[in-house]
Amino acid sequence: MPDAVNFWMGEERAVTSLHKDPYENLYCVISGSKTFTLIPPTDRPFIPYKTYQAALYHEDQETRQWEVVEDHLTGLVPWIPVDPLKPDLELYPEYKHAGPITVTVNAGELLYLPSLWFHHVSQSHGCIAGLLRFFPFLFPLLFIEQVSSV
Repeated sequence: MPDAVNFWMGEERAVTSLHKDPYENLYCVISGSKTFTLIPPTDRPFIPYKTYQAALYHEDQETRQWEVVEDHLTGLVPWIPVDPLKPDLELYPEYKHAGPITVTVNAGELLYLPSLWFHHVSQSHGCIAGLLRFFPFLFPLLFIEQVSSV
């Protein structure tokens, strides 16, 4: 049984930043397509990390507009600032040594994404996909390794 099941529905403006997950992932595309830029964990030395202030979306009750509000209770969070589709190699020269792989998953196809692989995801308009997440058997060991490498 999976540890979590997610349902994703969206359009082409829904894009993730480059990140990694501490669990095994099975992506199943039902409609449309998803394009993954994948980078193996062995390329971690070439992936830049910075810390950023955590933030939340908040709706202003008067204007009914959404705004980003800093979350000082959470503090700083590590994040990868490079865009793997248009990397700024002057700002992040080490990234040129990373070996990204691009894979498009179409309707009716499934992608297995191992834990700790870096990935950036974009999708087609009207994409519907399911995601099953499984924690690996050695999760505590991998989690300690992941946190210590940030």
